Formats: sequence, C-alpha cells, structure tokens
Amino acid sequence: MTAFVLAIFCVFGLLGLSATAFGRRAASAPAIVLILGAAASLTYRSFNLPFADLTLVASAAEMGLAALTFVCAAQFRISRLSAYPAALRLTLGGAPLFLLTCALAAYILLPQLDVASALLLAGALVLNGAAFDRRAVTSAPAPKDIKAAVRLESAAILALGAPVAILLASGASAAAIGEPASGPLMETSFAVFKGFALGGAAGLLVAKLGNRLRGRAALWTRLIDDKAASLTAAAAFTLAGPLGADPIITALGVGLIWGEETRIAERKRFTMRRVFENAIAPAVYFSFGCLFAPRLLDADFLTIFFAFSAVTIMRAGMRVSILQSKTISKESQIFLAWFGGAPGAASALFFIILLANPALTNQDGVLTVGAVAVTLGVFIARLSARPLTNHYLRQRAAAMRRGHNHRRGHGRGRDRGRFAA
Repeated sequence: MTAFVLAIFCVFGLLGLSATAFGRRAASAPAIVLILGAAASLTYRSFNLPFADLTLVASAAEMGLAALTFVCAAQFRISRLSAYPAALRLTLGGAPLFLLTCALAAYILLPQLDVASALLLAGALVLNGAAFDRRAVTSAPAPKDIKAAVRLESAAILALGAPVAILLASGASAAAIGEPASGPLMETSFAVFKGFALGGAAGLLVAKLGNRLRGRAALWTRLIDDKAASLTAAAAFTLAGPLGADPIITALGVGLIWGEETRIAERKRFTMRRVFENAIAPAVYFSFGCLFAPRLLDADFLTIFFAFSAVTIMRAGMRVSILQSKTISKESQIFLAWFGGAPGAASALFFIILLANPALTNQDGVLTVGAVAVTLGVFIARLSARPLTNHYLRQRAAAMRRGHNHRRGHGRGRDRGRFAA
C-alpha cells in the first residue's frame, strides 16, 4: 500500500509540475535539460559526495517507463491500426528492421559487445515514447494523416517494443552468468504473460465501467473517465511484483486493452499523452544527464561513430525503405522517416533501469553506447527539426506546382485537339 501511495504522489506531483510554465518550458527543451543534468552530475562528483542507491533510481525509472508505456498503449486501437498504413508499416516493418540492422552493426563495429548485448542495445534504441520534436511535427505543413502516423507509430512501437526489450535484457543477463538462455527467458516470459493478463483484465474492467457510466454520471464523464485508467494502471503496477508479474507489462496491458475497448475521444487520449510526457520527460532527461555524463567522456571513436550512424543513417534509412509506396509521396516519406523513431525518454529510462542490473553481459559497453546514442538522438533531432521542416515545405510546394502545371498541360492538350478537330 505504501508503494501505491508513493506512486500516486510521484505521478500527480509530476503532472502538477507539467501544468506550470516552467514545466512546459522544460518539456520543450530536452537538450538544455540534459546539459543541466550533466553539469549537475559533474559538479556533484567534483565534491566527492556519496552516490545515490541505484536500486531506488532503477525503481523510479521503472515507474516512469511503465507510465509511458501505459499512456502510449492507450493512444490507439490495435484493431484499427491498419487504417493508418504508414504507421502500420513503421511499427511492424520499420522497427524490426532497424532492430536487426542496429544489432548487426553493433556486433561488427563494437568489439566489446557480443550477440546478446548487441541485441539488447538495439532493442533499447528502438524504444522512443516521448516525442521531443512534437512542436516541429505539429507546425509542419504536412497532411493530417501523416502527422497522425508519426504520433501513432511512436506510441505503437513503444507499446509493442517494450516486451521485446525486456526479453532481450533477460537473454543478455543469462549470457552473462553462463546459463542457457532458455531458463531466464522462460521465467521472464511467464512474468510478461502474467503482467499482460493482469493488466488486460484491469484495463477491460475500467473500460467497461467507463462506457457504462459515460453520459449517465456527469462527474465521471467530466472528471474521472480518463483518470480512472491512470489510477488503475498505478494500482496494477504496484500489485504486479508480489503476484510475479512484470510491472511495466502490467501497466502496458492496462493501457492496451483500455485503449481498445474505451469509447473515449481521440483528442482526450492525445491530451493524456501530452500531459504524461510533459511531466515525465524533463525528469528523465535531467536524470539521464546526471547518471550518464561520465560515460559520455569515456566514449571512443567507434562508439561515437556507431551511435551517430544509429540515430541518423540506420534509423532514417530503414524507415524510408519500409515506406516505399505509391500512396505516400516522397516528401512525406522523408518527413515520416525523420520525425519519429529517435531514441528518446523511453530509451533513456530503459538504460537507467539497466544500470541496476549487474548481471548483464558487457554492461559498461551497452550503457556507454546507449548514453552517446540517446544524447546524440536528442541533439540531432532538435537541431535538424527546423531545417527539415523548411525543406519539407519547399518540397511540398514544388510538388504541388508540378501537379498544377501537369494538369494545366493536359487541359491545353485537350483544347488543341478539340480546336484542330
């Protein structure tokens, strides 16, 4: 019960902070927040002060990742994801393709990583969650369906990729202690299954209750409807551990089934996600800067080269290749390939959780590469957002002019043929 009360206190404390001007400003400047965290870390270490308990830090990160997976899973209905072909392609095709390509490149380029740790690194980088370039997306002159695809695929990749990342972490832990991977993987698989069953049942219950009360109870409709799902996810997260279930997957199950069954408006779902991300992301980036700043200084050339390639060429290249379609314009393909998929708050939280897992194979190598990749992902996405948006605007305007001239040319041709007749 104490853990549940603490979870509620932390969640609503962060949500309250996100509603302030300071919270909104911090959420829109992740690079600055990360720099402040790194500066605070280096200053703190210079005084040789005691370090924080990594177990408590990992528990807080687990709570944050559970909140992000819940709110992202609540954004969409799996049964209707096919209505957004671009999001479906990126989720079921682009993310697995990036995972395999990133893992292969890490295994080849980074001698400190074996197969298990390379797969774990790639699985962590697939997660994104908080869209720190949302302002660039919303202000870009892209069609509504393209913007919706960016929003939905980032949510779907986190929701469907979190179980994969957790299983990969289990496999890397088994490799470190020299055990057959089947034992830890089987145990983790059972915990994942229990978590999804527990969370799914809780999400179904609160969705059915909300659908029944909606329109009948004005207080429920106006104030409690969406908050009931968040409280249910927090309660399920707290109960998961004693029941042998994975807490993150339990929260994910609540969001996934609630999102599928509830009749709540899409705009309200989007508002939920924005509030959660604005609350969680600044704390995540500051903490990440505090915890991983020394690892950035330890990175060698191959680590920096791989991390830079992973968040630029590999990420965008895999996404462009999977988006090849006559129904999606070239400029929209580039827009979708870049605005989405960059390692963000969810990746940062997952690496923080791995800090407290000494059983991982090549833990230092995975965490150092992850620190560089997340940092570069944040900075590159922020620095390239405005130029790429302007480029997209020019390309779209040129395409519209070409289409207009093409139609005019066809019209003149028909007129000449009619006059000649």
